Amino acid sequence: MKLSGHTLPESLKSDFRPKHDISGSVTVAVVFHPWNLGAVEAENKPMTREEFLKDHGVPDDVWRLFREWVTREGMIIERETAFVFWLRGTFDTAAKTFGLEFLESGDRFAPSNEPSVPGFVAPWIAGIVGLDNVASLYPSLRYPRHTEELANQGQGFFPQDIKTAYQFPVNLNGTGVTVGILEFSNGYSDSDLQAFWSAFNVPTPSLTFVSVDGTPNDGGTQAYDMEATLDVEWATALAPGANFVVYEASAGSTDQSFATSVLNALEYAIYDTENNPTILSISYGVAEFRFAPAVLRAWDSMIAQGTSFGITTLVASGDQGAYGRRTPGGSHLHVDGPAACPHAVAVGGTHLVLNPNGSIAEETGWTDVDNNGASGGGISQVFPVPNYQNHIALPLKPGYRLGRGVPDVALNADPNTGYAVAFQGSWTVVGGTSAAAPAWAAILALVTQARQQSNLTTPGFVQPLLYDMGGTPVFRDIVQGNNNYGGLVGYSCTVGWDAVTGWGSPVVGRLVAEWI
Repeated sequence: MKLSGHTLPESLKSDFRPKHDISGSVTVAVVFHPWNLGAVEAENKPMTREEFLKDHGVPDDVWRLFREWVTREGMIIERETAFVFWLRGTFDTAAKTFGLEFLESGDRFAPSNEPSVPGFVAPWIAGIVGLDNVASLYPSLRYPRHTEELANQGQGFFPQDIKTAYQFPVNLNGTGVTVGILEFSNGYSDSDLQAFWSAFNVPTPSLTFVSVDGTPNDGGTQAYDMEATLDVEWATALAPGANFVVYEASAGSTDQSFATSVLNALEYAIYDTENNPTILSISYGVAEFRFAPAVLRAWDSMIAQGTSFGITTLVASGDQGAYGRRTPGGSHLHVDGPAACPHAVAVGGTHLVLNPNGSIAEETGWTDVDNNGASGGGISQVFPVPNYQNHIALPLKPGYRLGRGVPDVALNADPNTGYAVAFQGSWTVVGGTSAAAPAWAAILALVTQARQQSNLTTPGFVQPLLYDMGGTPVFRDIVQGNNNYGGLVGYSCTVGWDAVTGWGSPVVGRLVAEWI
């Protein structure tokens, strides 16, 4: 039986030809659906992993028969986890096993047709990840080009500025909560972190480094290590009492590794019973158009499993405005993946200016004024409208169909009103939804701490709660700005939810009060 959603648009494969050398090795992950996940979401109460596997796991006979089938076909089982078979084989073996023909162009490869599996297992498969290597993930960060509105005489925002502006409760610091930060070949320097914490009187937090696949922390020696440095410095500064875990996975030597690395890191963190994170933050993404839909569905299935355990995943909505990233087929309106995953909280960006007393003087949607980015947002063409968005008026562009709206929430992200960061022994200013996502992770750590103090659990699937609060004083409604970018007209900020800032930025004290 054929599985849908594993082929890429023809515009991405225009120069591909049948793969000549099929003796090379390929690693794929076959991701299974949990059974009756909707019932878990309807109740929306955290359960243990043991309870979840007992009540919603794949039937033993399906699992056993699939194992026997792939082994018989010649694929090597590298490991089996709760809902994933990690398989390795030659391109020839993979093609014969799944009924595929592989195409190639240089180092890139992709299937020309949909994979086939036996009928007994087809209904259980969310997607097969790793069949192509066309898409790459990118961190969503930017540097300022105009400095006149940077806070603190051009130094950028300090942690206390953000706490004051968004009204963080002074009695909460994230104690008792564990936040996971997912990074991909992106390290950090302990000396940079210490310099940042010392400069802003941040108590040295609990920080653990976990290598998902053997990838080391490179010590923040590369330019791209700015991403991990930004994530860790700002998440820890805004919730210094929380425990933080950096989950490091390889970015890979080929693009194919990105899709499998994201899945691998998500699965590792969600099933990490040693550190037990309740919040995950991801600052990477690229236009969903560049991923096979099955890859996005597999990621979302894993994120959904996390919500069942009380884990919330936040993802930067991107910095390319409404068009994601240009493709060989031209410019198109896109949302980014994995931000488009409906079980993830997508975090957009604003432009923030403060009064001398620290209160907000102006906050608008992050709008492109210097070809340096805009808040990622729009309408998914992969995922349908989720139930929590049924009651809002989603914008529809000609030639597109309605789907999951992005983002859900927002926070300051414009690099021209960016954040101070200590990096490689110097100070700089950085912006992007890469900053907004870990900041929101810290905010949810405060919410979780408050609920724990009241002997309440926090559901991982928080979107229904956030959307119930939408349009209330819990959020600062952003009504000015747009995310036009790259010559494409995107979306405008409006009253209520919009595809630039979602429901807007939080009034954190009110968010905490409403949630308990």
